[in-house]
Amino acid sequence: MQRIESGRLRGRRLHPLPKGVDGLRPTAARVRGAIFDRLAPALAGARVLDLFAGSGALSFEAISRGASHATLIELDGRVVRHLRAEAVALGVTEQVNVVQGDAAAVLRRRASASPYDLVLIDPPFARPDIIDVLVSALAPHWLAPDAIVVCERERVRGQSVLVHWPACFELEVTRIYGQAEVEFRRYAPRVDGFERGDDATP
Repeated sequence: MQRIESGRLRGRRLHPLPKGVDGLRPTAARVRGAIFDRLAPALAGARVLDLFAGSGALSFEAISRGASHATLIELDGRVVRHLRAEAVALGVTEQVNVVQGDAAAVLRRRASASPYDLVLIDPPFARPDIIDVLVSALAPHWLAPDAIVVCERERVRGQSVLVHWPACFELEVTRIYGQAEVEFRRYAPRVDGFERGDDATP
């Protein structure tokens, strides 16, 4: 049973995910806590985009710790219904928007009317190749200046998949938690910021 780690909703339990949904891998509580402890100074009033919402634990944690709004993108209709019910149970429906769809398709289809301050990328470990597509689509239409992108991916034999980050995403820090690698990047738009740089991170 997952629970919210800190903030005004601290200790609230999240309902179990629907049975039989493949590919869902909720971020471990200790990893989630470490991520948000680092993000704490940037959370007050932040607009959050969660590209693979799953259990919603990351977005609900962000709301609990001071984010003003979260958009959760989820492909599976059963999980979408679960997330909407969870928002009702937690009393945060006015702060949460659940969108059903493929994350890459949503980013390509339209630009965000209001840019986001924090983007969470935690795809199924079986789809590491999707990260390149997502980071290319994010800038410039979805991000506020100085937005933070947090990307979690699997490490296999001590290595993670190569991601080709555009130059406008500056690396702040990388943290390793067992099989998970979590990378924190800051969006720094500039004239040449949308061309691919040579700073791909393994």
